Amino acid sequence: MKSAIRNNNPIMFIESQNLYSSKGAVPEDEYLVPLGVADIKREGSSITLVAYGPAVIDALQAAEQLQAEMGVSAEVVDLRCLIPFDAETVVRSVRKTSRCVVVSQAVRMGSFTGEIASTIQEQAFDYLDAPVIRVGAQNGIPPQSQSLEAVFYPHVNEIVAAAKSIL
Repeated sequence: MKSAIRNNNPIMFIESQNLYSSKGAVPEDEYLVPLGVADIKREGSSITLVAYGPAVIDALQAAEQLQAEMGVSAEVVDLRCLIPFDAETVVRSVRKTSRCVVVSQAVRMGSFTGEIASTIQEQAFDYLDAPVIRVGAQNGIPPQSQSLEAVFYPHVNEIVAAAKSIL
């Protein structure tokens, strides 16, 4: 958010309520996330999981589960920023792993995951050993009820299943 505030351009910052209760390390020094620069949250060699927002946490858990169940080394790329989109980091990762699952809590139809998958197809097609798979929320309007959200949003098991389908 600080990076967006300090930028002189108009920026739309969207935060997820699902992240409000999450906990983690907080830098003691001032820290600004560079706009348009993705972050490799977990190094891997067998498959790339590309995610943004709350889906990053699920992708990291899915990577751990893939490692535990199958010995699969999954790389997790956190986009952190959609526009500008850091295609270079994503494509470099996919060229290394040859497989990719793109994860988002946005509805699958019309979401940014399609843009990511398209960019991978255009820039890394010759490196792919399987189609790019997208995992997202159910098509429709996001519910406000926790019990309905549990069905609407994708979960770790769906990411794991998507990864297994192309391994």
